[in-house]
Amino acid sequence: MYRLMMLITSVLILTACGEEAESLSTQEPVVRPAKIAVVQGAEQQARRIFPGTIEAAQHSALSFRVSGELTKLPVQAGARVVKGQVLAELDQSDYKNTLADRQAKYDLANIQYKQIKSLLEKNYASQTKLDEVRANLKAAQSALAIARDNLSYTKLVAPFDGVVARVDVENYQSIQALKPIIELQDVGDVDIVFNVPEALLTQINPQTARDLCGVVRFDSRPDQEFPACYKKHDSVPDTLTRTYQVVFTMPQGSSFSVLPGMSVSIEVNLAPALLQPAAETVVSVPLGSVFERGGKEYVWLLDEALVASLHPVNVISIVDDHMLVEGVASGSKVIAAGVSYVQEGQQVRPLAKERGL
Repeated sequence: MYRLMMLITSVLILTACGEEAESLSTQEPVVRPAKIAVVQGAEQQARRIFPGTIEAAQHSALSFRVSGELTKLPVQAGARVVKGQVLAELDQSDYKNTLADRQAKYDLANIQYKQIKSLLEKNYASQTKLDEVRANLKAAQSALAIARDNLSYTKLVAPFDGVVARVDVENYQSIQALKPIIELQDVGDVDIVFNVPEALLTQINPQTARDLCGVVRFDSRPDQEFPACYKKHDSVPDTLTRTYQVVFTMPQGSSFSVLPGMSVSIEVNLAPALLQPAAETVVSVPLGSVFERGGKEYVWLLDEALVASLHPVNVISIVDDHMLVEGVASGSKVIAAGVSYVQEGQQVRPLAKERGL
């Protein structure tokens, strides 16, 4: 009886092991999640999008050229003004008195000059005396011109059509000469200011860069596009970020008000300005997709079923976080990260980004 029980137990164990082995042999291979990237042509990679901000194409911090008490301040921030319009005015009393004094001294010097000149013609005065009164006349004339200018400087006028961006003073306040009190901005063209990395700018021909144009999109209106073209760029980089400031300019939009400080993005095709244009066979792949094996560079190329195969490439150069390579067609799919965990013939699936990441 005991032997019979042992035999039945052995048969059951063997049957279970067989079923488990059969289950393992029929189990589907593991499909590994992977970050997948589409290979881009080098010209596509030359299209760059930069974050930027809007600035007035022309702006000026206005100040009086003389000191005094502010008596008129007819404008406020946000007001539109025209060229020549009075924006502020100082008390003119002292300057008018000074002008009257300089005018009287000039008139006296002019009379003395005419008298001495007439006497000299009759030999009743010397040439030295005439030279003296002539010098006095010129000094009085100069002092009179300065007094007239100072009186005119008591009025602060708009140098161009624009919008008052900021007013830093209040009426009846004592104003110091040359201290900015009003900021005026142009209402015409606006500038798009953005930064370009040092490594990228060194690849651009500064002469052909002057012909570059781009497309501007506002964060508040992402579906609308506005043309903008090159205006200028800094020749010295920022000491901290090692980036160069570049400025494009665009016309003021008519569909909505474009104001300084707005956030935008600008897309620029840098291909026409590159010092070494890439060949048609050169494509761009993510930096993490290229790896070395046996002294050669490879990528994991994916077919339509997302099955990985080892594919050799020829590295041309590195641009930011991408590599320019030859040997793979534009539009192909490659594994962009974690290449050391992939094997030949392994199937992968796109890595889904979790919410919040």
